[in-house]
Amino acid sequence: MIGRRAMEPSDYDSALHRIQATPGRMRRASDATLGFMSRCVRRVLPRGGLLAPMLAQIRRLSPDGAMPPRQREHADEFPELLRVKPMRLPRRRKPRVVLAIGSLSAGGAERQLAAFAASQRTRDLIEPVVLLSFEPEGATGHHAAPLREAGVAIEVAGRTTDPAVVRALERDRKLVARLAALPPAIRAHVAAMAGELLRLKPDCVHAWLDHQNIWSGVAALVIGVPHIVLSTRNVNPTHFPYMSQPWFREWYRLLLRSPRVTMVNNSRPGADDYAAWLGYPREKIRVVLNGVDPSWIRRPDGATVEALRRELLGERALLVGGVFRLSDEKQPFVWLEVARRVAAERSDVVFFHAGEGPLEEAFRAAGAALIADGRLHVLGRRGDVPGLIAAADALLHAARFEGTPNVLLEASHLGCPIVATKAGGAIDVVVEGESGFLCEPSDTDGLHDRLRRVLADQSLRTRLSEAGPRRIAEQFSLAQMIEGTLSAYPMLARGR
Repeated sequence: MIGRRAMEPSDYDSALHRIQATPGRMRRASDATLGFMSRCVRRVLPRGGLLAPMLAQIRRLSPDGAMPPRQREHADEFPELLRVKPMRLPRRRKPRVVLAIGSLSAGGAERQLAAFAASQRTRDLIEPVVLLSFEPEGATGHHAAPLREAGVAIEVAGRTTDPAVVRALERDRKLVARLAALPPAIRAHVAAMAGELLRLKPDCVHAWLDHQNIWSGVAALVIGVPHIVLSTRNVNPTHFPYMSQPWFREWYRLLLRSPRVTMVNNSRPGADDYAAWLGYPREKIRVVLNGVDPSWIRRPDGATVEALRRELLGERALLVGGVFRLSDEKQPFVWLEVARRVAAERSDVVFFHAGEGPLEEAFRAAGAALIADGRLHVLGRRGDVPGLIAAADALLHAARFEGTPNVLLEASHLGCPIVATKAGGAIDVVVEGESGFLCEPSDTDGLHDRLRRVLADQSLRTRLSEAGPRRIAEQFSLAQMIEGTLSAYPMLARGR
């Protein structure tokens, strides 16, 4: 950890309110002056008269009848944030970049962040610090191990409150006022991130995913971090009602008005979608494709693969996998319908699903007949996904929306033929007819027909299997992702 002393857990948002409620020297002098003026007016005009409006105004401004400023709710009411000057930074051998994300759970963005930060190439050029909202333990620490092994610092926002940061806030009433004026919808999270950034004093904040983009992006803008990178990992959040917030768009638009802010997406369709949603020039959004780290996705030995096939197939011959979150945008019931049709046509095919999500119970219920017949295995969250994919004869993916699906990258890398929808970055990963087949997200018949074709032709499966790893090596190498990400940091671009 970076220089954090042992302290009791606290809350920077509470500290802001306490500091605001404690009058500073100028406020105390102003209050004394207003009190004197009020007493003078009462003596001269005890019943009011022409100066009664002045007396009423003094009462409104006085400590006894203080009127709080009107609460501003919308991002466009905060133009002063765009005028904050970059902070002065301590001299360092390498620039410090804070990589801010909610957790290190088993997600695609989390995997890419961990691979980037743990890379020796990254650590040669910058000092990466990972800043989380949740403790990296259990499910929210799935990708913590490679970071710890590489010696990358992992911090948790709001875990404690640094007294040195609080003292700095007490000396900077303008900064306190900027933070305290923010709308309640984002203030506490922004305050927590701002406190950590004041302590870490980074050259750049690189936020990942929509919530953290806003919280960390606004915090960095408010305190004057010189460079801010917002990493979007999918199509825009309005496609995902369960996670979208009504204030996302306006705060993104304010942030993108600052010359200190750069936006990145991990697919061409994703960048197109964000640009249209925000009314932002598409050419200003960088595209950095996901990278595959071969050390994280190792093909298991033949004995392990065969053991998995025996476990899942029994006496049957062909295995089709699905690895995705059980949520609406992944269209799990479309996937299940394709599985149901194929299973009805061929008695030698078995399906498995690995993953979890809010629709798991409904998914199990809808697939109950297939499960009971041994034709579908619902495996939940697994730690051996590369082995499962390597054991499969084909991977079926039916998402409606995507960024760049890591499961398609992994399947291609492992030589598993793909049948998927043209969702997001799937069109970057799969070359139609060469490494797999793609259909429109609404085309259940097309998914069924293409999967049936792949399963019926061993030579086709072999050809697709051989093409996949070549595609990944050429377009989605870890080195390319790392260099693309580093190129988004202005303080490095000047010296490269």
